[in-house]
Amino acid sequence: MKHLHKAILGLSFIATGCGPRGMEATVSGTVSIDGKPAPAGIEVEFQPQVPNASPSKGVTDANGRYALRFNAYRDGVMAGESVVALSIRRTLGPDGAPGPIPEALAGVRIPADYVGPASRLSRTVARGFNQIDIDVQTSSVPPRE
Repeated sequence: MKHLHKAILGLSFIATGCGPRGMEATVSGTVSIDGKPAPAGIEVEFQPQVPNASPSKGVTDANGRYALRFNAYRDGVMAGESVVALSIRRTLGPDGAPGPIPEALAGVRIPADYVGPASRLSRTVARGFNQIDIDVQTSSVPPRE
């Protein structure tokens, strides 16, 4: 009986204490660029603003819709404040280097204010389901040369 009690205690610890904490929120929405749905292939990343937190990511479909996933097996994102970064998703070449920009994304411009860890875009994620739409304004983005 003593061993059974320890086994149950151990299983309850694994069920509650293992894995990423705070994944009690889901986020989906639409990314638009200058008021039009973003093309497929824009990566959306939410980086929670707590120490040692891992980001959740999603990729837009042909209608600009995205849904965040913590990893390949788990939907969700940590609740709280997150920095939101956008990028053009590139495939990797055989040597592991980033491949060319997909043709459908060649003309897309994402302002620096929305890119990487220095993004100035942030959103608060509440527990439960969140609909978070993002509208990127590119009027100040110079053309790529």
